[in-house]
Amino acid sequence: MKKIAILSLALTISTAFAAQEFGGIQFHSSVPQDQVNAIKVDLKYLYKASVTKPLPAFASMSRMTVTDGPNMHNWLVNRAKFVVGETYELSNDNIVVQESYKFPNTPLPGGFSTVEGNDEVTTVMSNIGTAIYLIGKKEKMLFGIKFDDQNVFSKSPRTGILQVGRGLFLEKFAINKDMLSPANSISRLGTLFHEARHSDGNSAHTGFTHAICPDGHPYATHAACESTSNGPYSLGGLSEVHMLQNCTSCSTKDKTVLSARAADSFNRVLDVGLENQKHALKTQIQKYSELIAAYKELAVKYPDRAYMFETELQKLKRKNAELSVRLAALENQKPSTTPKDPTPEGEFNVVSLKDSMMAMEKGLKK
Repeated sequence: MKKIAILSLALTISTAFAAQEFGGIQFHSSVPQDQVNAIKVDLKYLYKASVTKPLPAFASMSRMTVTDGPNMHNWLVNRAKFVVGETYELSNDNIVVQESYKFPNTPLPGGFSTVEGNDEVTTVMSNIGTAIYLIGKKEKMLFGIKFDDQNVFSKSPRTGILQVGRGLFLEKFAINKDMLSPANSISRLGTLFHEARHSDGNSAHTGFTHAICPDGHPYATHAACESTSNGPYSLGGLSEVHMLQNCTSCSTKDKTVLSARAADSFNRVLDVGLENQKHALKTQIQKYSELIAAYKELAVKYPDRAYMFETELQKLKRKNAELSVRLAALENQKPSTTPKDPTPEGEFNVVSLKDSMMAMEKGLKK
């Protein structure tokens, strides 16, 4: 059980109450009722979304032929089926195990401990189902969790067990002060789409695990980047852009903040080789700038030898200019990341569009 704890999959379990269900998603009793209610508002907003301006890039990446409300909701519930609260805690008493389970004979992804999503050091949401699946596959034992009055085994990344993080409802991350506004729903839904993408993938890219951001990146040293062009940050960002351009009640300020959030997601998609080149150039430019400053000081201090320093200064300036031109070219270069096959591995049930619509319509009548 210690192997699971290593992933910091913090969860507290309570079996005193039965799980709630809404729109095909089950909420564990550890999720506070106000948070359940807010996510219900988000799912209603998504389901009823009027899409007059579809975003082709979102349709292509999600492989949805139609990106209206019911189809977006169906895409989501096929990948996010169970939600546990921030206080839900994994312990020996709360983990269920089945030995002699046959996993797919495929490689494990490298660094799969970075599956959980984060925003710098504040966790917004985590796809713990995929993490549990990968650990079970590594240990050759099927792991699951007690989900109130049922056991949920993680037989695939598509099991879809998500955990609410501290950041999902933090006011400092909110788009505006009304936590139930369409703009905040779009923001939280973008997070759900991000985490749902972690339920995809197979073999060495099961779960579309995050990569450590390289030196020079705003999130350097954090597992907050990705090296594929169709991973969680890409899809989550595109889902926000898609919903935003169809939001008729979002203010100009809301749109500006949401657009910046999406841009931040896209900035996390990187070509590691490209990023390393840029970092190396920036380091060189900094060193040449320091040398230039030093020679200028010498020229002032020793005016009788200023002509000697001036010659070297011109060489340094020319070199620095050349490096700056190269850096500018790389800054404008798009990452050459290769998209990965999102087909999931393992055993899972597919929720039909008809079934997800019936589940949502049932929830709307309550």
